Order: sequence, then structure tokens, then C-alpha cells
Amino acid sequence: MLSIGGRLTLLKSVLGSTPIFHMSIHKVPLGVLRKLEAIRSHFFNGCAPNCNKASWVNWKNALASKKKGGLGIASLYALNRGLMFKWYWRFQTQGSSLWSRVIKALHGETGNVNASSGLKTSWTNIVKEVNFLASKGIDLRTPICFKLGNGEKARFWEDRWFDGVPLKTRFPRVYALESCKDITVASKTSHLNFASSLRRSPRGGVEQHQFEELRLLVGDTRLIPMEDRWTWNLSSSGEFSVSSVRCLIDDKTLPVFDHQTRWVRFVPIKVNVIAWKVKNNSLPTRFNISRRGISINCIKCAICDIGVETVNHLFFSCELVTQLVKMIVRWWSVPYLEIDSYADWVSWMDNLHLPIKNKLMLDGVFYVMWCIETDWLLVTLATNLKGNL
Repeated sequence: MLSIGGRLTLLKSVLGSTPIFHMSIHKVPLGVLRKLEAIRSHFFNGCAPNCNKASWVNWKNALASKKKGGLGIASLYALNRGLMFKWYWRFQTQGSSLWSRVIKALHGETGNVNASSGLKTSWTNIVKEVNFLASKGIDLRTPICFKLGNGEKARFWEDRWFDGVPLKTRFPRVYALESCKDITVASKTSHLNFASSLRRSPRGGVEQHQFEELRLLVGDTRLIPMEDRWTWNLSSSGEFSVSSVRCLIDDKTLPVFDHQTRWVRFVPIKVNVIAWKVKNNSLPTRFNISRRGISINCIKCAICDIGVETVNHLFFSCELVTQLVKMIVRWWSVPYLEIDSYADWVSWMDNLHLPIKNKLMLDGVFYVMWCIETDWLLVTLATNLKGNL
């Protein structure tokens, strides 16, 4: 009974948030996540879970963000890992909280975050998942940085308080000479000589070079009379959010398209989704049906009976569509250009000299035209094919 726009809305607001309680701290097995994603995919396509209705939408494409060319639904895998990482963030940044004190009592002051453990607890699962994502190129620990204040809490070598990189990583030879590995920024910068806390003075070569570079970089550090605090670099406010982690994971794991999704607020959600399907060639044209092995009498365009009924032909090259486009450009007083594909249409739209709001409204005009063509396409298919697609 719902349109595809209504299903998309419920998909994001209900099916995407229902399992949050169970995902908040426990790692969900991949098999369970695939089952949940299958339920959401079937609901989006308007069919029952056990139905054999053909699906024209690649679900991973729909999960991607709009900036990456998807519909911005976001994956449950990224949601689960983002919720798990929230507890890692709390342990690292809220040392006096009950959660941090419990973890330190069970696993030590460092939380055993850099060592493997045979214990299987919620915390060890969180640490292992953070390390696993880092091995796949998604290091969620990198955006955790110190915003320096009085320097009494920030550790000089261990914490990311300077350029987002721990100084022990940038200057390993000098760090090896440090006698107090946990020295704070306030204590280190209060020394008149940077070498005063070292076991011995640098002896030339790489040691001396790294020491001089370190002294030049942090020698002019100025502290301010306020407490140090942790910041999250993935948000402009510096506050941690699960959504930022979710976006980072999805951007790294989901496919990326050449064109981002053009979302027009002046038309209904259903119309925007249809335009997205046009962009991704996710419509049951006669050519796509024949590629699925479904028996069909003819793959020629039912309008002009000349070209093969593909997405590019039906929405951009067909004679009737060309006439409609010419009428639209005369109505809007913009130059006409022959368009053969969605990429050509995007290039033409981007080069039009119109205000941004007017461009969005013109996008909406084309979207409505495509939506009408899609409805006509489905009606003609229903009369020529037996059974459900």
C-alpha cells in the first residue's frame, strides 16, 4: 500500500533504529546482519521476505551516502560497529567514569587495547573489532585528539595533541631516550632544556636530527588556563557521534559512484528515488529484463519502435523524450543540448547559468518527467509479461 518514498522513510526511521538496543554494546554476527539487511531490502522493494520477485536495486548501492551516489540508508554493520566504538571512546576520554574504572579494574590501566586476550567479553570484542577495522584501513582511533589547555592531562608522547599524530610515532629515536614515558605536556614544556628528562643526550645522527626537529616544532607551545579535553575530528563541534563513525565505515566499505545523488526538496521522495534509479540503471526496461533471462517478445522501445529500450534510450534519446526536453528548455529559456545519457544530463545541468534554487527546480521538472515515463513503463510491462517481476 505504500509508495517507494513511504517505504524509504519507514526504512530509515523504524527498521534502521529498531535493533539499536541490542547492538549498543554486543557484536552482531555477520550472518544475522545479512538476514536483517535482506529483510530491509525486501521491504524497500515492496515484496515479502520469501518472494521471488526480481529486484532491480543493488542493496549496497542504496546503503551508500548521497554524497557517494546512494540513498543514504546506511548499513547495520556500520551502525553496530559505531555503537561499539562509543564505549571505546568513553574509556579513552572519560577516565573517571564508572565504565572506565570497571574496565581498568578487569583489564588493567590501559584496558589491554594493544594486546590479544583469550577472554571473550564485550570489552575484548570491542577492542578486537577496533583493531580489525584498523587492519582494513579504517582506523577509528586516529580522529581521537587532545585539545590542549593547561597540558596537565595530555601525555606528551602518547596522546595526539600535536597535528593528530603521537610524538612517539613521529620521533621514535627520541622517545626511546625518554626516561618518563607518561610525562605530561605541562611537565615537559616547563623544563628549560628538552633533554632534561632523557636518559642521556642525543649522540648525533638520526637522534640529534629528530631531537632538533622536535624542539623546533613544540618549543613554542603555549598553554592556556583551561583543562585539556578530548575532541573528535570527524565532527566540526569536536563532539563524538555514532553517525560520524557510521558514515566513515560506510564510505570505506560501500561502493562509490561517479555522480552523487541529486536530491530535490521540491518534489516528493518517491520522485527522487525514481530519479536515483534512472541514474543507476535500476529499472525494468525491456533490455534489462532480457538480460535477466526473462522471456520477452521484443526489446525495442515501445514508444518509437526504433532503438533498444535501455534506460539511456527511454529517458534521454527517445524521439518523444527529445521533443519534451525541447519544450522544457523553451519554457525555461535555457540552451538546448542533445543528451544521450545521465552523465550528459548532469554535465548539461552543471553548465547552465542559473541560480542554485532555479537549478533545483529544473531538476525537479526532469524528475517528474522521468517519474511519468517510469509509470508508463510499468503499465506497458504489466500488459506484456505474465507474473510478477
